[in-house]
Amino acid sequence: MSNCSSLLLGLTDIDVDLVGIGADGARDVRVLTAPAWVGRCPQCAVVSTRSKGWVVTRPKDVKVGPDFPKLLWCKQKWLCRNTSCVRKQFTESVPQIPPRARFTVRAKKEMAAAVLDGWRSVAEVSAAWGTTWNTCHRAVVAMADPVLANQLAPIRVLGIDETRRGKAKWETDPATGIRTWVDRFDTGMVDIAGDQGLLAQLNGREVATVVAWINSQTPEFRAGITHVAIDMSATYAKAVRKALPHARIVVDHFHVVKLANQMIDDVRRRTTQALRGRRGRACDPEWTSRRRLLRGVERLTDQQRQKMFHKLDTFDPDGDLVAAWITKELLRKVMACKYRGGLRYQIAAALEEFSRVHRRLQGPGDPHPGHHSRHLAAADHRGDRHRLVECPQRRLQPHRQTHRPDSVRVS
Repeated sequence: MSNCSSLLLGLTDIDVDLVGIGADGARDVRVLTAPAWVGRCPQCAVVSTRSKGWVVTRPKDVKVGPDFPKLLWCKQKWLCRNTSCVRKQFTESVPQIPPRARFTVRAKKEMAAAVLDGWRSVAEVSAAWGTTWNTCHRAVVAMADPVLANQLAPIRVLGIDETRRGKAKWETDPATGIRTWVDRFDTGMVDIAGDQGLLAQLNGREVATVVAWINSQTPEFRAGITHVAIDMSATYAKAVRKALPHARIVVDHFHVVKLANQMIDDVRRRTTQALRGRRGRACDPEWTSRRRLLRGVERLTDQQRQKMFHKLDTFDPDGDLVAAWITKELLRKVMACKYRGGLRYQIAAALEEFSRVHRRLQGPGDPHPGHHSRHLAAADHRGDRHRLVECPQRRLQPHRQTHRPDSVRVS
């Protein structure tokens, strides 16, 4: 067949000999080794003249047109005539289809790119290519390892977050034979302000794990980190203070407000148990208002707000639940300073109002409420997105999160 068919296939190291339609409607393409590689030993590169016969392999290639063509590679087995070569016999191979390869090099690259850059799972890609999970995963590892081995460029904002990676299990060290309990959580290290994405994924979420990775980086890399974004984890905060004492810790607005909403639920359940001696029911006014208590005040109409307060006044005469809701909204007001420009006088005024109301709501025996308020000292002017920590790991998870809340400084 003419060289045009070989150019159309795109594999320059093999020549197309015959093309036909199989019983299943797919194209069967019979190919031969290009003359430059016929009889060439892969070990010593000496061209042999002693053939041992023909063999046929069926390597899988990329999609060409509407389907994947089925390659039938007819090649010869040879005896190496170089007496000093360790390969006494060999089968023809080319750089685009290595020895004993079931996929072409470009097919493996496309599979790996579909997982790493296409945000598709390994199971999905392996099913689309008609191969096993392990084969697809090996292609991903072969493409990712050289990139991960490169020296990391300096970053300004480091994001740290944990990701659940299936169930915990025992693993045996092949060198020592010691069995260890592998944590079901991994720690992701992400470049938030730059474009390097996921820097590393570490097994476990202990202080020693995070500190060891940070200390393994170059001094220039550690010195360039000015902020570290976490999710209010005491473990990560301790690790950052230990490994990066000069960096400033920032926390998501999302996690701060989530903690405030959790406080409201705790107060509601505790008050119901104290006044009614049971759990909340659908007939209880505080239970029917549970969703509105968690909603932002700007999303409530005047009628909804008055109705909610009326129900709570009849249920809780001491006003504990209303006080918790007001505290939550004042905290959200502090967070909202970012959207008004994040000026220091605005932040200071919002913090003072929050602390003043907090002191009025506390009893005489309670600790000073402003003890931790200094950690919410300023809205984040950078506009960074800490939950981007989870975005590069969508290569490892099926769902996606492209939007994330903002951050506040906590130390």
